[in-house]
Amino acid sequence: MQQFDVVIVGGAVTGSVLALALSSFSQYKMSIAIIERSLPDYEQQGGFDARSIALAFGSLQKMQKIRPLVGNNLGVEIEEISTPIKQIQVADKGHFGKATLKASEQNLPQLGVVVELAKLGKKLTACLEKHANIQLFCPNEVVEIQRSLEACELTLKNGERLRCALLVAADGIQSKVAKQCGVETLSLRDYGQSAVIANVELNEPHQNQAFEYFTEQGPFALLPLSGKMMSLVWCTEQASELMQLPDSEFLARLQQQFGWKLGQFLRVSKRFVYPLILQKAESHIHHRLAIVGNAAQMLHPVAGQGFNLGLRDLHTLAELVAQAFNQSKDIGEFSLLAEFERQRSQDQAQMMKATSGLISIFSCEMLPLQLLRNFGLFALSHSKMARDVVTHRALGW
Repeated sequence: MQQFDVVIVGGAVTGSVLALALSSFSQYKMSIAIIERSLPDYEQQGGFDARSIALAFGSLQKMQKIRPLVGNNLGVEIEEISTPIKQIQVADKGHFGKATLKASEQNLPQLGVVVELAKLGKKLTACLEKHANIQLFCPNEVVEIQRSLEACELTLKNGERLRCALLVAADGIQSKVAKQCGVETLSLRDYGQSAVIANVELNEPHQNQAFEYFTEQGPFALLPLSGKMMSLVWCTEQASELMQLPDSEFLARLQQQFGWKLGQFLRVSKRFVYPLILQKAESHIHHRLAIVGNAAQMLHPVAGQGFNLGLRDLHTLAELVAQAFNQSKDIGEFSLLAEFERQRSQDQAQMMKATSGLISIFSCEMLPLQLLRNFGLFALSHSKMARDVVTHRALGW
């Protein structure tokens, strides 16, 4: 039986960042195990087909507080491999309402950044390897979990056994760990849409602009990547049709949807599709268990808030657990986990309500609602105070 303070199941971005945060906040003294099912192939996942995530400026600020044992803080490390977002244009497609949020108006260098998951994964792996107090069990998975009053005991697929004070489920949508511990994942809303994700190449520079358009079919976003590339998130009811189109026809449909303000779309990468459902674990804590990332909640990608919400969750968890560890307290104690859930519940509920509300408001074609949302965007474009409020929410402040 190998002894650890914390065992994290799931070694993707969420699990890796949490491990680095726990290590950093405990002065590298906490012993941490990460269990990951498969070894990632970053070379195959990178390049033109690479999938990306957007990190809000507030998330980068939280990353700056995480200091790996060697090198810069995590915020600086991520900025080195990412593309800044200097402004975001929001519009109701086919209507008069539009507004632009600018980093310069907030006296900030950027509103956020876009980073390829393959580059981020490579960076996080390199950081983890420098920590003797973090051990990776990969490829491996949990086959049995036994929890007693004072500990969790895990049996892995290869027969190894681990014991810890705190178990963290960071194993994604429909978490197996949560389910094994008696926590169900609830499907709260099926949006009737799927997100088509791809990278596109332009013939003109994007000048670090991001675009979020609301259409009858669903939201449509373009985020800046390196060079003349952009990351596309196209939420639509016609995803299966878009997935089957040859590249040339897909690019023609995209050009028709977006227009020519960035010039011509020249090339599209491999396309991925994801059904859009609002999901939430019925509780984010259980006996000696904390649930984070997509295992805790899965939001609609509108406004790109889901991953940033998850980062705020794990940052709070890391602070509370490290504080208890530094005071030689029981880090799996239920009162500590209850405090984590209490501190995070309002932000989670507000973000779920906001993203779902945006979809309801912008997908409704009733004339009064059309006028209301367009006057809202018109007011946003003419009021700095309103832009400050909206921008601060987008920044994750």
